[in-house]
Amino acid sequence: LGEAIEKPALAGEVEDYAIFHIEASSAPNSPFLWTAFEHELAQILRCERAPLSEQEIRDAMTYRLSFSPEDLAVIDWNAAFLFGSDMEDVRAVIEFANVELLEMRLLDRQLDLALDQAYEALAKTPWSRLPLPRSLETSSTRIAEMQVDSAILFERVTNTLKLLGDQYLARLYRMISQRFHLEDWDASIIRKLQTLDSIYGKMTDRAANRRMELLEWIIVVLIAISIVISF
Repeated sequence: LGEAIEKPALAGEVEDYAIFHIEASSAPNSPFLWTAFEHELAQILRCERAPLSEQEIRDAMTYRLSFSPEDLAVIDWNAAFLFGSDMEDVRAVIEFANVELLEMRLLDRQLDLALDQAYEALAKTPWSRLPLPRSLETSSTRIAEMQVDSAILFERVTNTLKLLGDQYLARLYRMISQRFHLEDWDASIIRKLQTLDSIYGKMTDRAANRRMELLEWIIVVLIAISIVISF
């Protein structure tokens, strides 16, 4: 990966996903024969041994897509079922969506930690240890760095894959995004970034007020000294 890596670290998040791929079958119109085995297929996708309810089966089989009569892709949260001989691109899109989900989970956890640190810095009692503006500027700088790092990572993750000219793969990616709830992750991350930005704004305002108060006291002291010297 070389120069593409920035700030390398090992994360504890893991995303397991199973892809069941059947390349061919001797039965005619094989993909459509799976409608007769929806109960078994739903159990495989949900990794359940016990029979599932009709509602659960419908939910497991909702996201399906075919490009031709000879292929089929059924996408679920924990696993996917593929039928067809040429499904490399489909597997690649599924793998990328899982990586994107993993990155979203990691970024969401990083933002939670950043928010905790920001709340802690903002909640410090103003006059407990008479903090100078410099201490507030240090906390604001640290929060700003976390905000910028998170925003850049979020932008890179959401704009990594662009499917142009292949409507089937584009529909497949939208379907996977709906099943993985990537839009909900996006909304949650954007909301936390906005909260972090609000905290940063409050801390910079507090630092500016401290600086003005300090300048006012310096002016008062200088006036007092000038009066004493005159006498």
